[in-house]
Amino acid sequence: MKKVLFLALFIICLCSSSICTFSKEVKDAEYYYKQGQDYEWKNNRLGAIDAYSEALNVNPDYDKARIARAKLCMIFEKYEDALIDYEYFYNKSGYGPAVYFEDRIECKKKLGKIPEALDDMYEVILVYGGQAKVLKNMLDTVNEYPEYEFKLKPVAHADLIAKYKSKAKALRDYAVTFNDDKLSSIKNPEYYKFFMDIATAMDPQIATEAYNPSNLSDDYRKAPADKNCEVLDMEKINK
Repeated sequence: MKKVLFLALFIICLCSSSICTFSKEVKDAEYYYKQGQDYEWKNNRLGAIDAYSEALNVNPDYDKARIARAKLCMIFEKYEDALIDYEYFYNKSGYGPAVYFEDRIECKKKLGKIPEALDDMYEVILVYGGQAKVLKNMLDTVNEYPEYEFKLKPVAHADLIAKYKSKAKALRDYAVTFNDDKLSSIKNPEYYKFFMDIATAMDPQIATEAYNPSNLSDDYRKAPADKNCEVLDMEKINK
């Protein structure tokens, strides 16, 4: 009888140990991320933020949880918290300034960090080799805060101009589409000058080179079809 009782207790302890071990194994970052998703589905957004934070406590590199948390923080107007998460992607290898840039810039504007927001926009434009939608955002912001008009000039971004100097030709080619009836359905002298000024600041010789559309690279991006849109993806030009 004692042997049977001892065996029963042994089995119970073994099972309890296995259950504890299993619980520890499943409560990883993925577990808490899915919990957060479930909370969101049940409209418990604050609970979801806590779950995503727990996922990141377990694994700080669990990017899905970080971006989900950042978006919820913006809904609750917790812009400082959201910006911390967006800046994480800015500084992370494989991501950079062009990833989640719209929300990152919006956080800075909401926090009154207008100069930083304008610097961010300028860098995104350079990363893309021209980005009309972001330029419009810059112009609208400067129109609201005219004391920062100088942020539209290359001289205000000397470090970025040097960092992205290899984008000079892409910016020159992008600029020309705003001044060429054959490549764009609109002409915008202001946009043309803005992008050309950057290209020239990067490489003064660029402005003097003869522009030849037949030499455009395969990943050349056309100017937008109208003033309110932008071709974000790479697009080939029909030769």
